[in-house]
Amino acid sequence: MHARLVPGRPAPALRFETLGHGAWDLAAAVPPGGTFVVFHRGQFCKWGRNALKELDDRIGDFAIRGLRVVALSADDRATTAKLQEGMQLIRLPLGHSVDARALAAAWGVYLTAESPEDGAPALHFEPTLVWVRADGAIGLCCCQSAPNLWPDATSVLRAIDTTQRFPARGAAPA
Repeated sequence: MHARLVPGRPAPALRFETLGHGAWDLAAAVPPGGTFVVFHRGQFCKWGRNALKELDDRIGDFAIRGLRVVALSADDRATTAKLQEGMQLIRLPLGHSVDARALAAAWGVYLTAESPEDGAPALHFEPTLVWVRADGAIGLCCCQSAPNLWPDATSVLRAIDTTQRFPARGAAPA
């Protein structure tokens, strides 16, 4: 079963290991602005690498709003370490070695299997961006079925800033 994230409803549980930041838990030590979670395709994807580098460079813009940022992929620890070193990602917590199928089912993330792209793992996430409010509810989400749309950090911050001023949208039953 494929979940649908609904604004205003509780976010699914999310726990995983990170490089250099230890075990990470969505429900632990939540800052007042909440958490911006990025599910990315992995080290092989140039679009994802560029987006992660921008997030790492702009993490202070999230922090001054009381937001924490975390990114995760289905890559293993060694591949994630290669990404971190190659892109010089210093501040951005990078999650690794997750159960892609379980997380995709819980979070509504699209998966791609057996991609013909060079270096693609057998199974990987497609880009999904989720802002989880400090109260643990979904604030907004962008779940993609292909890697072709990565909003820049300015657009993401503007979306979060604007969404904070309104009641949950997109929560009406289908």
